[in-house]
Amino acid sequence: MDAQSLIPRLVSEFSYPQAGAQLVADKLVSCSPEIRVAFLELWNTGRLTEMQIEGYTVQRLMTEHHMKPIAAFLTLDWLRRDPQKALASLKKGHDKVG
Repeated sequence: MDAQSLIPRLVSEFSYPQAGAQLVADKLVSCSPEIRVAFLELWNTGRLTEMQIEGYTVQRLMTEHHMKPIAAFLTLDWLRRDPQKALASLKKGHDKVG
């Protein structure tokens, strides 16, 4: 998996602007190996992994925090790299407008 191969689909299918797609692709490529494998499963087959990190799964992040799948994978990677900060952010929640 390399960033350049992800960008076209991030732009066309997931509506990322070109610059945003580059940033997201770079982050996905630098994820831990287990996160990359799980992400590629979704990317290639459409199936979500049941992988759990610090009690969170992609599905839980999507349901409880209204994340899109790619954001959920990046959050799982953050939970793997820096669990204290990631957990604090998830517990804090997000502001909602309107």
